[in-house]
Amino acid sequence: MSGEPLLKIKATTAAEVCFHFDLDPEPRSLLADSMSPREFLAALIAAKQPRAGIDFIAHALRPREAIWWGCLCVQHACGSDLSAPDKAACKVAVRWVLQPTEENRAAANTPAEAAGPASPAGSLASAAFHTGGNIAPPKTPHVSPKPFDPAKAVARAVTLASTKADPARIVETQRLYLELGIGIAEGQFAFTEAKNITA
Repeated sequence: MSGEPLLKIKATTAAEVCFHFDLDPEPRSLLADSMSPREFLAALIAAKQPRAGIDFIAHALRPREAIWWGCLCVQHACGSDLSAPDKAACKVAVRWVLQPTEENRAAANTPAEAAGPASPAGSLASAAFHTGGNIAPPKTPHVSPKPFDPAKAVARAVTLASTKADPARIVETQRLYLELGIGIAEGQFAFTEAKNITA
C-alpha cells in the first residue's frame, strides 16, 4: 500500500468513520481507538477483510468522491455490457459527480428506481439522489435523506460490482476495488475520465 496521505478523508481516526456503519466482529477486533484511517485500512488488507474496507472507504470519502469510486468499479466490472436502465443510472450518477447540482441530484431518482437497488448502477444513482434536497415523492411533505445514505448505497454498489467482474474471484476483486478507493482517497483518479462512462 502506498504511503501517500489520504487527502480526501477528513477523519483523523478510523474509529470516527466506523461509528457510522456496522462493522462485523472480526474486522472490529482490528480497530484500535488511536488508529488512523490509513493504519486501519492496512490492517483490513493484511487480514483479508476487503468487504469491511469497502464499507470504510464508502463512509470515509465525501459523497462525490465515493460515487465516482463506485462508477469506476462498475466500469471495471461491467464495461459497456450494461442494460439500458443500468446505463441510464450510470449516466446520471456520473453527471452528478461532474456537476453536483440540485437539478442533477433530483434527476437521478427515476433512473435509480428503474435500475433498482440490486443493480450496482442503480445503487450509484440512488446514492447521488440521496446527497441532499428533498427525497419525498411529489406533493408530499419534505423528507431529507439521512447523512450516510449515499455511503451505504455506494458500499452496496461496489460490493455488487465485485460479484459481477469475476464470480470466482470476488475477494480478490474486492481487494482491487478497495485499493482503487484508497487511490481515490489519496487524490488520484480525478473526474476527468468520466465522459468515457457516459458514452
